[in-house]
This record gives sequence, structure tokens and C-alpha cells, in this order.
Amino acid sequence: MKNRIIKYAAFLLSLLLIVGNLTFIQPLAVHAATMDNGVTIKAIDENGEEVFGLTAIEIDEGDTAFDVLLEAGEKKDKEIQYDEYDFGNYVTGIGKVLETDTHSWSFNVNGKAADVGASSFEVENGDNVLFALRDLDDFSPEVSISVTATDINDNAIINREVAVATGSSAYDALYQAAAQEDLSLDVSVDDSLLTFINNVGETDLGPNDYWNVAVDNEALSTSIADHPVQEGQEVQLQVTTYEPPEEVDEEEETPSEEEEAPAEETENESKTPADKETPAINAKQVQVNVGDILSYMDAASIQLTSGSEWWVWGVAHTNREIPDSYVESIEALVKDNEGEFRNLFELEKIIIALSAVGKDASDINGINLIDKLATHSWMEEGDPAINAAIYGLLAIDSAEFAVSEDFRTMLITSILDKELEDGGWSFFGSNPSPDITGMALAALAPYKEDPKVKTAIDRAVTYLAESQDAEGGYDIEFNGGDSSESVSQAIIGLAAVGADPTSPSFTKEGGNLLQHLLKFKQEDGGYSHLLDGGSTDMSTQQALLAFVAYQKLVNGTGSVYQFSAPVEEEPPNEPEQPEDPEDTEKPEADPNQPGTDDEPKDEDPKPEKGDNTSDNGKNNETNEHVKQLENAGDKQTNASGEKLPNTSTNTFNFLASGLVLLLIGGAIFLMWRKRQANESM
Repeated sequence: MKNRIIKYAAFLLSLLLIVGNLTFIQPLAVHAATMDNGVTIKAIDENGEEVFGLTAIEIDEGDTAFDVLLEAGEKKDKEIQYDEYDFGNYVTGIGKVLETDTHSWSFNVNGKAADVGASSFEVENGDNVLFALRDLDDFSPEVSISVTATDINDNAIINREVAVATGSSAYDALYQAAAQEDLSLDVSVDDSLLTFINNVGETDLGPNDYWNVAVDNEALSTSIADHPVQEGQEVQLQVTTYEPPEEVDEEEETPSEEEEAPAEETENESKTPADKETPAINAKQVQVNVGDILSYMDAASIQLTSGSEWWVWGVAHTNREIPDSYVESIEALVKDNEGEFRNLFELEKIIIALSAVGKDASDINGINLIDKLATHSWMEEGDPAINAAIYGLLAIDSAEFAVSEDFRTMLITSILDKELEDGGWSFFGSNPSPDITGMALAALAPYKEDPKVKTAIDRAVTYLAESQDAEGGYDIEFNGGDSSESVSQAIIGLAAVGADPTSPSFTKEGGNLLQHLLKFKQEDGGYSHLLDGGSTDMSTQQALLAFVAYQKLVNGTGSVYQFSAPVEEEPPNEPEQPEDPEDTEKPEADPNQPGTDDEPKDEDPKPEKGDNTSDNGKNNETNEHVKQLENAGDKQTNASGEKLPNTSTNTFNFLASGLVLLLIGGAIFLMWRKRQANESM
């Protein structure tokens, strides 16, 4: 009996071990969070083209710039080639870009050549690292940049000119200007949002104040650390107050504290679930939600290939790179069908996506997709379906393609002719749809100076305001009720024509359009079709576009469907292979080269740091120019104001517990086998 109990105990412990480890060793979907300590890094070739784009890397104390480069190379799938010397590691190649007899890799931090080599330079939170392939005859080129920063009362905090390394960012210029003014920088580094300016110096900021960043009076739509600056440009920072719309009309009488207003009686109960509170929203929270959508994509392992055009449109406006494999998949598709698309809508979506990635849709391996659009059978009669006309117009305007004025006019007229009597558009029937209306507004936006177009736009904006229900959304029977896609398309269209979706006109009892969209947000960062559903790709794609459209409205940078005209590509130059290091004499400890460790220069590129007195050129004091976020109030929060979740897990603890169980189970099993053997003798 005793032996049987021991046998069962061993079996039970082994079973617990197997089940426990299978349960705990599972991929976990997590949201992106602000890094406790993070840096950004980029590499460019001799022409200033990216070898890999700006990448956020989380660091530990003592990590060097070379450590960061290796991790970025692994993250971006770029091989880092280097030679080892007594003075440190000498970088010879990043990806396919190798040093030559005339060019070598330069190493810069925060806009300045580092005092020591990459292997010795210990990075700190907020550092921005740049590796650049430089001409040996002009190894340290610089550009002059003006930097201004003013507080909420227009008092100048910074107003000076600085010199930074060619290829540096607006953040680098700000960093150097702050150092010269003896001001600290409080920044956050996020895997998706990259570098975010929390404060400059000790500037007083109100609860809704933030630092708006512009270059030459044009607001940035990317991270300040991801915007390269050119000679003579001006980086401008201004404290700006986000002003949420008034929740009550000015004419309404606000009840006094002594006399509470009676609860308003409504015919129908609120359609918003009890756990979907109206979230607050400001510029920073919009960015956080964009980052959460990118994290949703990562957790869902979403790959950008042909058919992912809705994703591409939105992601192209973020700091994330569109992989080359997307364009390759489109090129393969076009080659296979010779540019002939049975479904016109598919062709239109692809043209917009190609514009988003900077690819000329009028020349895809010799095939002109713009001509294919204009001559498609669906366009032959001059009266295409409403969605075909809308996305056809968006496609030809996505990168300023040259088309006949007759074709452009036909598309505009086709959309205007399909406007319903009371304003707005519908896919079919006589009841307007906020989805199609938002799409039509986005397409007509570039032509709003035309009187006929302006009249149609004004009627559509009025329709979107008046048809919004008390909860802040659109209860459309065809959509199954209040859907996030209707809200997203309304936001996109309104933003395109310059109408603020958070203004009083679009603010109801349940909040404004942007606040209502956030009610559809799920724990995984995605968005649901209906309030009581789970995340879907279609809903999340359109939510991403809506958030980006609102950002572009606030920054004054145009429509979410308009991209820069594609640049004609030049065939890359094949880099020369470096000679064998044994046959080539390397420069002796050049401080501008990665891996060298000479005496530090007189000028310290880091603000508020002492002289480099230790062997590695840095002291152990905390760098005060980037403050550690010490409490939850300083941590980046989600749309509800809650601290973003910690992405660490207990998997290691579970594995350790499993190992202990295995050892115990094994010991019991051996004891049982030994006792059985003794009893059988």
C-alpha cells in the first residue's frame, strides 16, 4: 500500500510538471510600455540613406553604444561586422554597407562625435546614437541649426544656434541647445513612439500642456528623434495646451453646487456597457493608442503583404518601417496579372499603399497602374460605383499622379452627383451612411475651394454632427448597431476637411467622436466592431487611420491619404569589400571611429556631466539631463489615464518551480524503484 502511494505521488508530481510548463511557456501578448531606460539608434550610408531606421533599444546599466548597435542589428536583421583590437571593437560593416578605402564608419551621440569609442561609451536613458558612413576626407561634417523653445506665455527658454553632425535629428539639435543653456531634458523612450519630450528644463506645465515640436513652422508627424535636420533649418518647441471641447452649450444653465441638476430622462437606456467609461483624450494619449495598435499587430504576428493595404496606409504614418517584402509581393502580383485587376477597388488600394511606401505606382517594373486605373472597365461608362469613384480619386491624389483633367473631373462629378438630398452619401439606398460619407469627405478634401464641392462638404459635415447619437457614435442598423468603423471613417473624413471631431459640434453626452472610438478598445490594444465584441483587424486598421488622421489635423499636415510624390530610385552602388585587416593598417584610436578610446575632447557633448575621468571616459553619476520617471504620474499612461502594464512575466519563476518539482518527483521515483528491487531479492 505504501509503495503504491509513493508511486502515485511520483506520477502526480511529474504530471504537474508537464502540465505546468506547457501552460506557462506560452507566447504572451503585451502592450508596449515606456522603457525604464532606453536609447534610440540609427545607421545611415554615405548618401544619408537609412541602413536601418531609428530603433528604440532598452538598456541596462553599463551597456555601451556597441552593445546597442549589436542589439539593433539583431532586431533589424542587419549583420554587424567588426574587428577586435586592444583599444576596442572597430565596426567595418552594417548590413550590406561596408567600409571602403575612402569611407569609414563614424559614431555620434546626440548630434556630436563621441569622446571615446563605441565599445567604451556607456549609453544613458534618452541618448540618440547615429552610425554614419563618412568620407575620410570630410569625416566630421556638421550643419548649423537654430533652436527655439518658448513656454505657454511665449517666454523664450532656448534661442540659439548649434552645430550638429550631418544626418542628426531635431532631437540632437535640441539636446545640444539645452546643454549650452545648462537645461535638463526630461524624455521618455518607447518601443513604438520612440523619443517623446516630456519637459525642457523646469518649465511649468499644466495638466493638459505638452511640447509641440515643429521644424521651419511645420509640425512634426513623427518622433523628434526621427526627423533629420538640414543646414539652416529651425527646430521650434512651443508649450501648447490641449483644450477639450465644452461638454455643455454656453446657453445651458449650469446647476449650482447647492442645487444638483436632476438626472435627464431618456427614452432608451445607455447603449454603452457599464465598463466602457468615457475616456479622457489628449495629444499624448492619441500617440499611446497608436503605439498600442502597433503592439497589437506584433502580438497577432500580422505580416504586411499584398492584401494588407489598410494596415500599410496607417503604419506608413508611424515610425515603423514598411518591410521591403510588401513591395516585393505587389511587384510579384502585378507581374503575374500584368497589371490587370478584375476588382478595381483592389487596384485603387494598392496604388494608395504604394504611394505610402514611396513607390511610384505609374512604373511597377514597366507597368503603369495609374493608366490601368483610368482605363479599367468599371470606369468606362463614366459613372463608377460610389466607393470606386472615392478610392479612385484618393489613389490619383495619393502622390500627385499626372492624369487627364477629364478623368479627375469625372471622378469628382460622380461623387457629387451621388450625394443624398439631406447631405451625406450611401453605398446604396436613400439613407446616408457615416462610413461612406467620411470616405467621400476624404476624397473631396483637396478640392474644397470649389464652390460646389464646398457646399457638399458643408452638408456632409452637418449630417455627421446631427446624426451622431447621445452616446457619441452612429447607431446604424446595416452595421449591426453602433460600430467603431463608422466612428473611424467619420473622424478620417472630418479631419481631412479641417473639421475637429472633438469640437462641441461632435460632442454629445457620451463624449466626442475620438472619446467614443476609445470605448471600442480591447485589452490587447485592438478595436472591436461593436462595443460588446472582441478585437478585429478591420476595426483596428480603421482606428489606426482615425488616430493618425486626427494627429495630422492637429499638426496641420494634411490628409491621411496623401503622401509625398515618389522619388525616382537610383541603382545602389556596390560597396567595395574591405581589405584583409592583416594587410591594411587601421587608424590608431581615432576618437570619431567606433571602438577607439583616446583622451576625451575638450567639449563634452552631454549636458550636466563631469569630465571623463575614468578609463571608459564617463563617471558613474546619473545623467541629470534625462530624468528617471520615478512615479506612476510620470509614466506614460493609456487612454484611461492608467499606467501602461509592465511587460515582464513570471515565466522564469514558473520554470524554476517546475525544475524543483521534477527533482522531487525523480527522487521519489528512484526511492520507489530501489525499494521494489530490494523486496524482489
